[in-house]
Amino acid sequence: MRVLHTSDLHLGSRLFSESPVFKRVFLESLREIAEVATAKSCDYLVVAGDLFDANTLNRLDTETILNSIDIFRELRRGGVRVVVSPGNHDYHVDENGVLEIFERAELLLKPRVRVGDVIETKPLELGDLAFAAIPGLKNSSEVDYVGFRRIRVLGASSKPMVVMLHSIVDIGGARVGELVPRLSGLKSIAWGDVTQLFPQARYFALGHVHYPVPLDRRGQVRAAYPGAPVGYDSNDLLDTFFLKSKGFRRRVLVVDLDKEPPVYEAVELSNTPDVEYVELPERVDPATAQNRLAEALARLKGRWRVVVVSLSKGTDSNVLNRLRSTAEREGAFVYFRTRGVDDTSPFTLPSIVQVADLIEGEKRLIAQLLPRYGLKLTPERVQELIDMVSRGAPLDELVEDVVEAVSDVG
Repeated sequence: MRVLHTSDLHLGSRLFSESPVFKRVFLESLREIAEVATAKSCDYLVVAGDLFDANTLNRLDTETILNSIDIFRELRRGGVRVVVSPGNHDYHVDENGVLEIFERAELLLKPRVRVGDVIETKPLELGDLAFAAIPGLKNSSEVDYVGFRRIRVLGASSKPMVVMLHSIVDIGGARVGELVPRLSGLKSIAWGDVTQLFPQARYFALGHVHYPVPLDRRGQVRAAYPGAPVGYDSNDLLDTFFLKSKGFRRRVLVVDLDKEPPVYEAVELSNTPDVEYVELPERVDPATAQNRLAEALARLKGRWRVVVVSLSKGTDSNVLNRLRSTAEREGAFVYFRTRGVDDTSPFTLPSIVQVADLIEGEKRLIAQLLPRYGLKLTPERVQELIDMVSRGAPLDELVEDVVEAVSDVG
């Protein structure tokens, strides 16, 4: 029994929203992943969270929706079943989101999950396997649910189980924060907690960490992170550059579940960005900056050539314009990263009680306030807007959704 394990595809991401060409890399990576699943005779394509970058159809562009439908239909015709679990980007609190719509259209399958005072998860039996899921939640709240033993597994299955878990999990004796330094200090799930929850699990298909763990191209493991095929921010682009410096590309994992422990093979993808990194001094003239960019472009190969340029906040706009026009002329993409501005720190909730109160209490309060202001909106729609603010959605995306909501005022 073979599964292809991937995660964090972030279809519909606005990472390359300025380029109609480069924003297609997310769909092209999905298309290649589907081809790998078929070529490797995989029975299942397992997506461990964040298949989509948003949780409702109205926050995804038409091209992403239609092309995803075509790819999933092709997989279904080829006999590959797509099994997904929700991530913190595409989890919908009332299970009326994009994943549920694709599920009702019989394009994918999803284990039942309900989040309240506890997370209830019911394994989904398919053929000779069972699949269970723990979703990723806002502010990594799923870590608290697991740590406080507030997970309830409904129903028993005697079949070998694949557990899809979208969170930071310390695999075995290794802390992910030590393997991926920029994740150090973030809360994580202890390995013993998940193995105790799912003692019958054959394999833990992990997601949420965009950097592949372990890095070996082959091995025998009970749990692994395939990493994101593309990612969704400049940190992921820098990770891609770092991986390349070590001789690796973005990948998916083909896992043979008939072995104990399972044997995986990392299959590297070609439809992912090839990234170079350039750091410009605080004061740089346009000609020097352009030469540095040209040197970086010469080192790049393939269709998706990206240069991340680190610059100071006061860099002259003439420099930015010249770099942008040079990249466009060369069929490449330049991503500007402002030193001291693009770094963010995570916000976390301190207790499981607050997590449960946030989800239910927020909805009740919104329902009470809407009639007072004459808004013809559902509480769920307002929660979506709140979620966009909390996850730091781009300003133009936020304004577009707010304008749409305001147009419904009576």
